[in-house]
Amino acid sequence: IECGTQDLCHFGLAPGFPGLRKMVVGEAGMEFRKKNTNKMGKKNCEDVETLARIIIYVCGIIFPKYPRHSFPLFLLADCVVRFRRHRKLRIPTRKRYRLCPMPNKLCDHFQRECIIKSDHAIFVGKTIYESVVLHPEIPWVNMTILMKDKKQEPQNGMVGKILSSGKNTSMLVPIFEIPNVQAGVIFIRESIYCNHTTKYKLLPDHAFSVAISEFQVNHNVPQIATKATIALVNVPFELPTDVVDSILGTYFAAPRFIYRNTTYAIHLVCELLGSACHSRYHHIFSRMSRLHFRCVSLESKSNSYENHAIVVKNCTNLQQISSVNLTVPLQLLHERAFANCCPDGLTKYYDALRASFQPFLNDKKTLASRNIHPTFLLHGDRGCGKNTLITAVANSLGIHLYAVDCAEIVCGVSAQTETKLRLVLARSGICSPLVICLQNFEVFGVDNEGTDDQRLIGAFQNELHELFAKSDHQPVFVIATSNLRDIRPSIRRLFLDAIAIEPPTSEERYQMLRWLDTVHSAYEADAQVFNTRKGRIKRSTDAAFVAVAEKTIGFLFGDMKLLYMNARKTAWDACLGEQHFQEHLSVMQAAFSDSLGAPKVPRVKWDDIGGLAKIKDEIQSSIGLPLMHVHLLGANLRRSGILLYGPPGTGKTLVAKAVATECNLNFLAVQGPELLNMYVGQSEQNVREVFTRARAAAPCVLFLDELDSLAPNRGVSGDSGGVMDRVVSQLLAEMDGMGDAKKQIFILAATNRPDLIDPALLRPGRFDKLFYVGPCITTDDKQAVLQAQTKKFILDKDVKLKKIAEMLKSEMTGADIYSICSNAWLSAVRRTIASAKEQTQLDELTGKSVVVRMEDFKSALGKFVPSISKSDLDYFTSLKNNFGA
Repeated sequence: IECGTQDLCHFGLAPGFPGLRKMVVGEAGMEFRKKNTNKMGKKNCEDVETLARIIIYVCGIIFPKYPRHSFPLFLLADCVVRFRRHRKLRIPTRKRYRLCPMPNKLCDHFQRECIIKSDHAIFVGKTIYESVVLHPEIPWVNMTILMKDKKQEPQNGMVGKILSSGKNTSMLVPIFEIPNVQAGVIFIRESIYCNHTTKYKLLPDHAFSVAISEFQVNHNVPQIATKATIALVNVPFELPTDVVDSILGTYFAAPRFIYRNTTYAIHLVCELLGSACHSRYHHIFSRMSRLHFRCVSLESKSNSYENHAIVVKNCTNLQQISSVNLTVPLQLLHERAFANCCPDGLTKYYDALRASFQPFLNDKKTLASRNIHPTFLLHGDRGCGKNTLITAVANSLGIHLYAVDCAEIVCGVSAQTETKLRLVLARSGICSPLVICLQNFEVFGVDNEGTDDQRLIGAFQNELHELFAKSDHQPVFVIATSNLRDIRPSIRRLFLDAIAIEPPTSEERYQMLRWLDTVHSAYEADAQVFNTRKGRIKRSTDAAFVAVAEKTIGFLFGDMKLLYMNARKTAWDACLGEQHFQEHLSVMQAAFSDSLGAPKVPRVKWDDIGGLAKIKDEIQSSIGLPLMHVHLLGANLRRSGILLYGPPGTGKTLVAKAVATECNLNFLAVQGPELLNMYVGQSEQNVREVFTRARAAAPCVLFLDELDSLAPNRGVSGDSGGVMDRVVSQLLAEMDGMGDAKKQIFILAATNRPDLIDPALLRPGRFDKLFYVGPCITTDDKQAVLQAQTKKFILDKDVKLKKIAEMLKSEMTGADIYSICSNAWLSAVRRTIASAKEQTQLDELTGKSVVVRMEDFKSALGKFVPSISKSDLDYFTSLKNNFGA
């Protein structure tokens, strides 16, 4: 009693008894402070005696069954016990840990065998687990989020009040042990992590510090809820009531530990829905991966306002109230792997689109008052990752996404199209905030004749104005995707901004491969994914990815994903190497080249071409010089193209491939007739596509074979509708637009009839040099061709290539010499088989058993028929004199 009233309050008397605190501090304490503390002695003793009588009198009123004179001693003893317990469990002695998000499905994987499911579970290492878990059968701890750092200041008013108060948020959570976790790190489900960032209005990348303590049974025992009230978050899709009830029933079939005022996500997988329900509503679940609900209130037998409780089937009355419009928990990570939700390599477009969305989330009213509305256009080639990009941005902002294909909206009658468009935009009244994605927008606003449909364009503009005129606090975004790069101005002006996705660079393709490897390796991963931040699972080598990225110029994100998945199937459990990609890379390039050709590096060297020494030197000086001395030539002196002409079979195409190989350039080969199409305007579009691919594959050699069929003289009779005239004009325009010094593109063309080509192509600045590729005339040239053709043959000792070259006719093309060598090898094969039949050794024959002799060449020469007649050679000689370079 002698310590005084203030000391009693300090040691815990008042917190344990609120009524007593009010009386002691409010009446006696105020009276005590009014006394003059400087007067000591008898006056102080009288004050203490008065306070003691007040305490005894109050204790007699509150606790009439106990002796009032001795009860203050019991209170003092209780204060001492409380004080010692407070010193033992005080927060400053706790160790701080960093709280990091874990992918949602990875959390489900680690607690799949747990009886009580919880999204609030934390995952720690062995050391932390053993220090806080008293008994393995009670894996529960108290986690305190330490929002205040002594070196940091609060960022805004609301958070400042929380931090300045010194009160940290504590919550009861289950805990799981995972081996090989980083020291000092605690992992939690990403959705719950983002719930904390939303609750305290912090950035998603804010570093949380937490402290965990032992589970106190007498304080925080989780109760079984007798009643749980939830509210579904509105979605833009129409789900039947019985399907929603089935989803909730399956989700709560296992006991769930949940918190009040928290939003949870239900992943709509086939295992949860059932195969019958999933297949019946596949058109919805293919676009909707999660269903969210918010816990509004929890009741138990002992408390009608529980903060947390366990929802148990057949024990808890689950009540559903009206749905609400809310932002869902953010998703910045991939669902299964420690990788960004946006593929690496598309990050710059992700940041640009997210930055375009952000102002409308922060200050929608100001922008709307100035007639600025969130309408965006995202365009790029098919497979460049447009839909993946939009999904990643919507998930990172916690906004619902409703995607619809414009091919499903457009009808033969404009009135029906307007009605369907109105229904699509009306989804914003059902669910908000919302991103409405109009896919394949290039088919919208075009009539049957391919011209602009002004009625549909006007209707779309009016619907947008009505949509944004509604007074709603939640924003609605409209974004359209198009596969066409050239957007019509009448459509382009309807959007606030347009973002073009370009073909990825070599570095971006490498990043895509690394991202794909991280994501898909997580499906087979164990807990070692936590070891390091980069390369958590050594599934592939960086050298292989660098080599593949260099060879896949012009590939888009969809192409890289397909290539990786095929290589993964081939490698199976082995470490991915370059050899696993090479086979599928060749198959994909061959598949792409069926229409316009795909850029690739051929395997033809100068040694594979015999003769043509002068042409080799000229081409190397024309193409190799700009590549080796770019800093000297600059952008002023650049040759546009080289035309190879001459009789067929002289090696014009082979020369073009050798140029690309020796200079390490991509090779894009296009046959002239392949570009011609029966539909109006499609031929010109094919020409534009070829040059677009060439720019994307730079540095590149664009080889146009059979140029006379692609660019004939304009104005000739028989050109129905002037199709070829338009193709030639488009080709001239594309060649004139190749002046970008940063993109090294060399155009090579080959033809047998240069006299049929439009003269505008043969002027300087387009095809600067014309090289005549003729037959071999000298013995040395013929011997060089023979040596190139027979370098893989096993020749007999009596075979002399120079002697064979002297036996050839005066003018021989490369194709003729190849025919002679091929027939000689076939003659040797027949002789070898006949010899083996006599000795019954056919099963032991291999390619090395075939030895070509001199008699085989003589037999082939006796059967040889030249492919070019004397009159044809005279004609090409006259062309050489007219177009000689």
